[in-house]
Amino acid sequence: MALDTKNEFRVSMLASGSSGNCTFIETPKQKILVDCGLSGKKIQESMNKIGRDLAEVDTILVTHEHRDHVHGLGVLARKYGMNLYANEATWKAMPTSVGKIKTEQKHVFEMGELKTFGDIDVQSYGVSHDAAAPQFYSFHFEGKQFVMLTDTGYVSDRLRALLRNAD
Repeated sequence: MALDTKNEFRVSMLASGSSGNCTFIETPKQKILVDCGLSGKKIQESMNKIGRDLAEVDTILVTHEHRDHVHGLGVLARKYGMNLYANEATWKAMPTSVGKIKTEQKHVFEMGELKTFGDIDVQSYGVSHDAAAPQFYSFHFEGKQFVMLTDTGYVSDRLRALLRNAD
């Protein structure tokens, strides 16, 4: 299903908590999942509830390697062939439970980088959490900003500044 207007930006929290995390970010030209902490089947069911299909997703961004953020990653990667992004330390720390992922699907998105995916800019930033190199993301589209910040033990002045301008 396409968005109704030319410059619509939608965020859908599919799951959030210790039992699993998954967020769907949608613009007219890009469909992104942030984390896949549920089973592939549960993520598809959650997508169906918002009228979307996993086959539409272009990209998955990984925040860190904990199971409640990557449980369904390998299954979705193998089934749908999506591009996956995480920083190098997270790729190295990824649990073997995600299974084999094709090299061409794995991309590096280091902390502090800005990448453009279709019509949306994504800035990565580090957080304080007990993982190899946890990072979250700030999404910029048509003058709007959505910032993800969970699983952190400390909010620095730098992060406060980032959050201050979020919509």
